[in-house]
Amino acid sequence: MIARRAARPLLLGIALALSVGCVRYPTVTDSGGVRIRTENGRAVRQGSDVIVSCEIASTGKYGDVIVAVTTPVARQAQLVDGGGSPIRRLEVPGATTVRFTADGPHIVLADLQQPLERGETFVVTLMFQKSGGIGIVTLLE
Repeated sequence: MIARRAARPLLLGIALALSVGCVRYPTVTDSGGVRIRTENGRAVRQGSDVIVSCEIASTGKYGDVIVAVTTPVARQAQLVDGGGSPIRRLEVPGATTVRFTADGPHIVLADLQQPLERGETFVVTLMFQKSGGIGIVTLLE
């Protein structure tokens, strides 16, 4: 009987210690929000223009919309589809990766303000409706 009484607080203490150690913290995806990250910015010349491709990783629960593109190296930066037609807005859904490629959506830089050499890096800024400006570090190949 005495051993049972002594074991009871011990078992309660062990159960309490185990429950305190089992805390689960929510991730960005669980709690919602927008989280955008750009990766693998690459640029290639196409005549007098520069074509920019990259990946946009949206790891938040909710997406965002690209509404503009800017860069200090060109007077004109435009988001276009695979056929070269301008895109005014491009939705980036939550929990996805959107790839900008030459045959899909990509960025065209025209009327360069300075000559660009192979191996040079520059920043192209995507303006998002919710997140604001997010830069792509881009390498000219």
